[in-house]
Amino acid sequence: MRLKSFFSILAGAALIFSACSPEEYEMGAKTYVSDDLVEGIAYTVTPDANDPNTIHLTSLIKGATPLWVTPSGPSQKTTLDLALPFAGEYSVTFGASTPAGPVYGEPYTFKVETNNFAMLEDPIWANLAGGVGKSRKWVPIDKNFGIGRCSGPVMYMSHTDVKNDGSNITDLMIGSANWAPNWDPGIQSWLIPADDPYFQSYITFGLDAVKGCTVELHRVAASGTTDATGTFNLNVSDPKRPVISFYGGTYSLHNEGFDDVCSNCTNDIKIIECTPYLLQVATMRTNSEGPWWLVWNFISEEAYNDPSIIPTEDPGLLQPAEVQQPAIEDLATKLFTTEINGVTYVGNEARFLINDEEPYDWTWWNGGSAAWESVVKGQYGSSWAPVADASIADYELVLSSTADGYKWDDGTNAGRLAIEDGKLKFMDADGNPVEITVLTATGDKRTVEVKGSEFTVMACDVTSSFQMGVPATTNDKGAVDSYLCANLNYKPIATGPTGPTEIKVDNSKVQILFGDGNPDRLRLQFYNPWGGGDAGWPIDITKVKLKKNQTLKIQYKVLSGITWNEGATPKTVIMDNNIGNAWEDDCYNLAHAVAFDTAEGAVQTVSVTNTTGATVTYEGSSCICIGIQNKGLATVAATEDGQPDVKVEIISMTIE
Repeated sequence: MRLKSFFSILAGAALIFSACSPEEYEMGAKTYVSDDLVEGIAYTVTPDANDPNTIHLTSLIKGATPLWVTPSGPSQKTTLDLALPFAGEYSVTFGASTPAGPVYGEPYTFKVETNNFAMLEDPIWANLAGGVGKSRKWVPIDKNFGIGRCSGPVMYMSHTDVKNDGSNITDLMIGSANWAPNWDPGIQSWLIPADDPYFQSYITFGLDAVKGCTVELHRVAASGTTDATGTFNLNVSDPKRPVISFYGGTYSLHNEGFDDVCSNCTNDIKIIECTPYLLQVATMRTNSEGPWWLVWNFISEEAYNDPSIIPTEDPGLLQPAEVQQPAIEDLATKLFTTEINGVTYVGNEARFLINDEEPYDWTWWNGGSAAWESVVKGQYGSSWAPVADASIADYELVLSSTADGYKWDDGTNAGRLAIEDGKLKFMDADGNPVEITVLTATGDKRTVEVKGSEFTVMACDVTSSFQMGVPATTNDKGAVDSYLCANLNYKPIATGPTGPTEIKVDNSKVQILFGDGNPDRLRLQFYNPWGGGDAGWPIDITKVKLKKNQTLKIQYKVLSGITWNEGATPKTVIMDNNIGNAWEDDCYNLAHAVAFDTAEGAVQTVSVTNTTGATVTYEGSSCICIGIQNKGLATVAATEDGQPDVKVEIISMTIE
């Protein structure tokens, strides 16, 4: 879980509050101490009864201005609501004004157990970060792209006349119609020259269903490179005035030469334009030159690499696309299309099994990209997306086309089926709606049930998947904008016996080595993403994918180079970073470690079963090695350069 702590903005909040006028800031007559300002006595933090991602904050103190420090920034309101779309741990700090100055209590931590992606409906979320499960990289603008009224990385804007038209408007709002720079310096040798290393910098925003709002910062400067990974909070409670705050050592990206120009580059930074291709943020100049807005200009990496995606007629804010409900052309035919040995034909029956790797999902309409997108992304096991119950292995849905119409049968109930307007409507024999439960996922914090009498078909392809869902949320226009879906696969038609998947092994490339150079750690190495494969690996690592409950099995034998001590009882084991994730000597205590047969030329069989609950892959993320326990048990022949002089033969590697 993520802990959103906000100590870093307390000092700034105190300055903000102390600068308020007497009309806005009431200094209480009572002197408070930190111990007085505790939750339940001085204030309350209450989840909304209908939407636990909305948190109600209420001050209980009288005669003094409350001083809140929240995930959405500071506030002096007596009551306020927090909208927190992502599950995680958050904290608020409550303070009060006193004659001695602001006093704060200890932070109060609370949990939000579920995600609420309906809170991300404002297109700024998708424009900034690409959508849930995605990210968007932004780079400094280094030339005139015809957008943002800029031709370089930074502009200047009057804080007393943000529209630069003599209206003296100071209210800075998002949208190019609401502000204008008073100077666009472009590329200047004395400011930010064309060869400035700053142009190699970038900032990436992501919306991760598990990690939440993520930030990756990479700033290149003459003094060196700064890399930081953290989180951000986007406050859109006022859609016309969105602000963003940075945590974990990240900040609003800017040139090194401006480090001392603006004192605040982390808290409540104003976003004044945000489209899928243009991002502009404003920071206030605070040095001796006096207050002035600095506008930092960024272009998305996609648009930088392909400027043709930028609209030419309206380079302003892209309007989010209206919800387009899924539409499967000729659904009735596609439902009953079957594939055998690569050949498809239309039958009168279709059988579906639940996808045991990704059994369910929430699919939401991303107005920024005008597409239906997945939320879970295979990340099951969290409090908001629990692992599906084991009963999914027994579920089978049979749909049939008969002379009397369409029928359905799920092994528990059966009846008539209607296929209308992209939907499947389940009924009993008399035509009355029947609610069916496709699957249940039970966790410690919540239970997810995919059930209903009417399902919208989101995808239907015999070669890939079948997805159907029930409405989860609607937008302010009443249109369904997210579905809770069941992911199913067409049941294969048996065409003959099948066996395990064989992974070919090139024995000439199997690496026999001492782990970490330690002669007590004899290993056979098949793949290591962190190096050692200059001559090529003995296996095609892209072929090694273990689905849930599948087993990787390797048979091998040692031909020479090991002399076992009398009475030795060594073990051998598959070592990896995904399942066991243990190395010498702990790896030999793993449940899948087995006895090594010390008889000359004996065949050794080692295996590991994927019990993680999801598909495991190895490319780029995990080693695959076999450990042979030799420490204190054997003499291993070595070459002059200290490498093991051992010969082995890999007999087989299979997935079954």
